[in-house]
Amino acid sequence: MSNQVISFDYVLTSKGGQVIDASAKGKPLVFISGLGQIIPGLENILLNMQPAEKRTVTIEAKEAYGLHDETLIYKVDRSKLPNEEIKVGDMFEVGQGGQFAPVTITSINGNEVTLDGNHPLAGEDLTFAVEIVSMRAATPEEMTHGHVHGAGGCHH
Repeated sequence: MSNQVISFDYVLTSKGGQVIDASAKGKPLVFISGLGQIIPGLENILLNMQPAEKRTVTIEAKEAYGLHDETLIYKVDRSKLPNEEIKVGDMFEVGQGGQFAPVTITSINGNEVTLDGNHPLAGEDLTFAVEIVSMRAATPEEMTHGHVHGAGGCHH
């Protein structure tokens, strides 16, 4: 059941129960199903829920941010980076043309910098406590634009 506008509240926790992220009180996350706007495992769960329904679910890594991929970790010379002031944990985008991907600096050894292109939560099973706030069919205009429109139409 694609092309649904789903509004939901969530709390995301790690395997150890630490809160990683949550929707702000009174500000649910809103997306259009079928457009790849949220992780696939969570989208599949939400599509099978009804408004006001609550669930706590664990999404396996492969259906969340993917498995950790060693081929996305590589070393570059510091001179190739966009900024001289860098530290472990810094994130930025690399690429060329229209293809860019986020990377995180994981180590600095002199002029050698290790970059990791994995999502920070790659390889992690994620637990979500979710509650559906509302569901409705996306309008043709929302589907054309690829995002949900607010009250009164499009607000670009």
